[in-house]
Amino acid sequence: RRGSGTAGQPPDLVRESKMVRLLATVLCALLSCAEAFRPAPRAWGGHVAARSSVRMAVSKGDLVDAIAARAGVSKKMAGAVLSSALDVIVESVADGNKVSLVGFGTFDSKERAAREGRNPQTGEKMQIAATVAPTFSFGKGFKDACKRSYSASVATRTLNGHEAP
Repeated sequence: RRGSGTAGQPPDLVRESKMVRLLATVLCALLSCAEAFRPAPRAWGGHVAARSSVRMAVSKGDLVDAIAARAGVSKKMAGAVLSSALDVIVESVADGNKVSLVGFGTFDSKERAAREGRNPQTGEKMQIAATVAPTFSFGKGFKDACKRSYSASVATRTLNGHEAP
């Protein structure tokens, strides 16, 4: 017997809406994960270092942990959704499609024409073949999140006696 779903919706629609909510959580975690994983300020030589002076690389495992915590799902489920989302994005862009995630950004590909270049070791001219390269343009929400984080770090540096850049 097939389940009737929730509130009269077919089971596939319910499953799809859960996946959409989980994917939205993935995107939210991507937007804010650098801030979530940045260590707290530490005292060095009598002053407190600003949060922005510490730059970290966030690994896929760190993202999976953040997604699992925010969505309240297992790490295995979060990892599967993140991997699936990334696979779909890569496949779509490789097929020549544009993937636009409102507020996050747009993944696309760009054709680069053949051109003449120089071998950096010998200096001789050489032909560089035409190619297709992936591109990404940041969405407004992503840019705004970075601006807010930067403004907060400038304020922190100013409060701690450091000059703003």
